Amino acid sequence: MHDGIIIAGTQSSSGKTLLNALLLCALSERGIALQPFKAGPDYIDTAYSAHFAGKPAYNLDFWLMGKDGIRATAQRHTSTARGVVEGVMGLIDGVSPYTSEGSTLHLAQLLGWPVLLVVPAAKQGRSLRATINGFLAEADGQVAGIILNQVSGASHADYLRRALHDLAVPIVGAVPKLPQFAWPERHLGLQARQEFQLRERPAFAAAAEAHLDVDAILQLFRPGSVADATPWAESVEPFGEGRRLAIAQDEAFHFYYEENLTALKGWGFELMPFSPLHDARLPGGVDGVILGGGFPEVYAEALEANRSMREALATEIQQGLPCYAECGGFMYLTEGIVQQGGEFHAMTGVVPGRVHMGDRLKNFGYSWCHRPEDGASFRAHEFHYSDWDAAETHANLWTVSKPSRQTERTEGYGLPHLHASYLHLYFPTAALLFRRLFGRKEACV
Repeated sequence: MHDGIIIAGTQSSSGKTLLNALLLCALSERGIALQPFKAGPDYIDTAYSAHFAGKPAYNLDFWLMGKDGIRATAQRHTSTARGVVEGVMGLIDGVSPYTSEGSTLHLAQLLGWPVLLVVPAAKQGRSLRATINGFLAEADGQVAGIILNQVSGASHADYLRRALHDLAVPIVGAVPKLPQFAWPERHLGLQARQEFQLRERPAFAAAAEAHLDVDAILQLFRPGSVADATPWAESVEPFGEGRRLAIAQDEAFHFYYEENLTALKGWGFELMPFSPLHDARLPGGVDGVILGGGFPEVYAEALEANRSMREALATEIQQGLPCYAECGGFMYLTEGIVQQGGEFHAMTGVVPGRVHMGDRLKNFGYSWCHRPEDGASFRAHEFHYSDWDAAETHANLWTVSKPSRQTERTEGYGLPHLHASYLHLYFPTAALLFRRLFGRKEACV
C-alpha cells in the first residue's frame, strides 16, 4: 500500500471538506497521483472529493466494512497513488461514547497513516494550546501536523504560531476564511455537487499554496501497514453474469458507494443507468432495477411530472421485475411525498402509504438488520428526514435495531421480488440478498 494521510478535525464543521479539497487540488496540480477516500458512510462529501481528485472516491467505514474491508479497499486503490482520507466528525468520535472505535483515529490506526488535524481557530488565542494538546494526548502519536483554520488574518496566524511554538508536532498551515469557496448547505449537509457548478482545481490549488506548507505536508505522508487482503466482491462467484440491472442515476438519485457499484459489476451484472427525472421508461431488456438514495423530496415536483416513468416503473415491478430500493429510492416507490408545508407529490405507488418530510432526523445512525425468515443479518445505516405513514400496518421487510439501543422495530416493505427500505447497505457484505433478488433462479438454490 502506498503512502497516505488523513485529514481529521476537532469536531464536525471544522473545515475538513474544504481543507481536503485544497490539498487534493494542490497535489494534483503538482502532478502527484492521488486516491481520495472518505471516512464514514457519507455520500455527499465523497462526491466532492471525487470532483477535486478527478477520480472516484471510496468510503472507509468500520461499522459497515470491518477492519478487513477497510484495509482491502485502501490497499487495492493505493498501489500506484497516495491516499488522502477526509475524516468524519471529530477525531475520536466513533460508534461508542466510551471508546474511539469507528472513529477517524481508529481508521488512522488501522491503516497506519498519519493525521493532519484541522483546528478551528476563529476568536482563539493561547487557550488553543489546551485543545490541541488534549487531542495530541488522546491520539497517542497518530497526529503528525496541525492546520489552523479560519484565522482572522496574518497577524492572528503569527500570534497563534508563537503561542503554539513548542507543540510536539508542526503547524503546517494557517487558513483564513475563504468566502469564495463557500458551499450551499441543506438538511443532509452540503448541497450535492450534482446540483451546482463547483469551481475548478486551479483556484483551490492556488489557495492551498498560499496558506498551507504543501512541501511540509508531503513530508508527513507515510506508507500504510496493511497485509494483503481479498475484497469481498471478488471472492464471490459471479452470479449476475448475463444479467442487466437498470440503476437510477441523476440529480435526484446518486447515493451509491463506489464499492457497491464495484461489487455489482464484480458479480457479473451489467449496469444500465437511467433517470427517473428525465427518461420516459426503463432501459430495454433489463432483469432488475436499483433505486439508490438521494433527494427525491427536492425534485418531487419534477418526479411527479414525469408520469410516464412513474407508471412504466410501477407496471414493471407489479409484473414481477425485481427491484432493490433504499432511502430515496424507497420514497420514490411510495404513493407520494408530503412536504413540510403539506404539499403532496405523487410517486409510483408500488409501496402503500406516503412519506412525510419533517424538520429532524428519524432513526438516525448505524443499524443491525435481521431477516427472520432466513436468519440473515446485515449491517446498515440510515439518515433521513421523512417518516413512512404505513410502517405500522405494512412494514414487513426485516427487524432493525441500533447498536446503542435495546429497542427494535419492523422496517421496510418487501415482496419476493422487491426490497424497499430506508436502510443503506454496503453491498459487498450483502451478496446473499442480491443473489436471491437478482441472480438466476438456479443460482439462488
